Amino acid sequence: MTTILGTPQVSQTLLEDLDRVGRKYDRWTPEAYFELDGSYLVEYCRGNLEILPMPTMSHQRLASRLHIALHKVAPPGSEVLFAGARIKVGDDLYREPDVLYIPKRWTSLIREQYAERAALVMEILSESNRDHDLDTKRREYAAAAIPEYWIVDPEGRRITILTLKSRRYVVHGTFSAGDPATSAILPAFSIDVSELFEGV
Repeated sequence: MTTILGTPQVSQTLLEDLDRVGRKYDRWTPEAYFELDGSYLVEYCRGNLEILPMPTMSHQRLASRLHIALHKVAPPGSEVLFAGARIKVGDDLYREPDVLYIPKRWTSLIREQYAERAALVMEILSESNRDHDLDTKRREYAAAAIPEYWIVDPEGRRITILTLKSRRYVVHGTFSAGDPATSAILPAFSIDVSELFEGV
């Protein structure tokens, strides 16, 4: 089964790739999912494909700024990746965060097709897909024991940082214009909210 989240435009290339892989497998499995060519945003959820809206230019600018800022302070040997790097967040469940950080101690868990663990993930909310990041992914990332989850809201021009307590997320802080949003697990990582959203 294939689910289209929000109202993304499905390209002919994606349709052809879905058809190509779908002819080889009788159902969607992780192996089938990994055979897609990866030039579009598709997540895998327990036998289903979820086609995500393509990011806007504003979304891409925010993701780029966050990636660059995090990469600058990431400790040597760690990894800072961006969509469509996949992370396994449960049995038969793979997501593609906008930005993810993997500390050096977990880099051995990076496979060619996906990572098994991450310490920090970021999602930039899309108007057509807000609930997916606010509710669904919040539950999934907590269940996957990802220590920190950043929710970046362009509409509200704020960042909410969640940290894991007893397998559930609690709000570390909500940061708006004029505030520095600072990571709980990487104190060296801080980004000025006003600068992040400038011109977006």
